[in-house]
Amino acid sequence: MRIILSGGGTGGHIMPALAIAEELKKTEGVEVFYVGKEGSLEEELVQREGIKFYPIPVEGLPRKKVSTKTIHTMWSLFQGMQACGRILKKIQPDVVIGTGGYVCAPVVLKAQQFGIPTVLQEQNAFPGKANRFLARKASFVALNFKEAKVYFKRKDNLIYTGNPVRQAFLDQASSSQSREEKVVLSFGGSGGQESTNDAIKEILAHHDRLPFHLIHITGRDYYDEFMEGLEEREDVEILSFSMEIPKLMQGADLVIASSSAMTLAEISALSKASILIPKAYTAGNHQVFNGKSYESQGASILLYEEDLTGEKLYASIEKLLENDQMRQDMGRCANRMCNKDAVKEIAERVLELGAYGKKKKEKANS
Repeated sequence: MRIILSGGGTGGHIMPALAIAEELKKTEGVEVFYVGKEGSLEEELVQREGIKFYPIPVEGLPRKKVSTKTIHTMWSLFQGMQACGRILKKIQPDVVIGTGGYVCAPVVLKAQQFGIPTVLQEQNAFPGKANRFLARKASFVALNFKEAKVYFKRKDNLIYTGNPVRQAFLDQASSSQSREEKVVLSFGGSGGQESTNDAIKEILAHHDRLPFHLIHITGRDYYDEFMEGLEEREDVEILSFSMEIPKLMQGADLVIASSSAMTLAEISALSKASILIPKAYTAGNHQVFNGKSYESQGASILLYEEDLTGEKLYASIEKLLENDQMRQDMGRCANRMCNKDAVKEIAERVLELGAYGKKKKEKANS
C-alpha cells in the first residue's frame, strides 16, 4: 500500500503528518511518501525521518488585496498542480493525506480529481481555508476540536479523534524526573514568536538572576537579533531551534508557548501547565480559538500579544511556579483534552480506506 502525506509551512502542519507517517510505517507493506514545498522546513524534517520527499513549487495566497504577488502565487499554484499530477501518476498512491496549510492543497485537490481517496486532519478549532474547501470531497476529516465541526458544510465525513502526537511525546510522558531547580521552557512554535522574544528579553534585562532555569527557543530568524548585547548566563539557555522538544518539555515545570494546536496536544500528552500566547496574525485568528478552549478548561493561562509585556509574563510565571498544586491541576486538565490513541485511530482508518481502494482498483483493472 502506498500513501502520500502533505502539509507544511509551519511545524503545526508538519508534525501531525510525521506522527501519522510514523504510525503507518509500523504496518508491513506500507510505503509512505511526502509532498511539500522545496527548500522548506517540511523538507528538512521529513528527510531527517528517512521519508522520500517530493518537492513542488507552491506559495500561500496573500491575505491582502489582489496584487502582482497574487498573480505570482496563482501561477505557482498552477505549476504545483502540474507537478502533483506527475507525482501521483508516478507513485500511484492508494490514499493521500493532507494535514493543512497551503502546501497540501495542490496534492489533495489533484488526488481528488484523479479519484484517489483523500483524508484530511484538522488541528485547529477554527479550520483553515484549504481544509474547509478540500473537505467537501474527502473520504473523512479527522478533527481535534469538536468546535471545528460548525465550519464545515459537509458533516457526514467528520470524525473526532484529537491531534496525532509523535511517539516521542508518549514515551516521555511515562518517564519521571526529580530535580531541585524549577525549569521553564519558552518557545513560539517552529518559526519563533517575536512578541514572546521581546517579553523574555525584557525579563532578562530586569533580572540579573532568575529564581528558575529558563530554556528559551527564539526561532532561527530571530536568534541573532535576540543575542545582540546579551551576556552569557548560568540561569538561562538560549536556542535558535531544537529537535528535542519532547525531552525539553518533559523536563519543564512550566511551558510558555504560542497556542498552535500541535503544541497544545504535546503539552496535553505530557500533562504540563502552560502560559499560552496566541499569535495574533494567524489565519482566522485560530490560535486565539485554540487558547480560549484550553483556558476555559482550566488548562492554561492566556496572555494576548497586544497586552504582553515582560512584567506581565514574569508575574504569571511567578504565580504558577510558587503554586505546585495549581500547576498539577492545570496539567491534569490539559491531559484530559488529549486522546493518546488519536494517531492509531487515524492510521487504522487510513489503512482500511487504502485497502478498500486497492481492492476496488484491482477489480477495475482485472
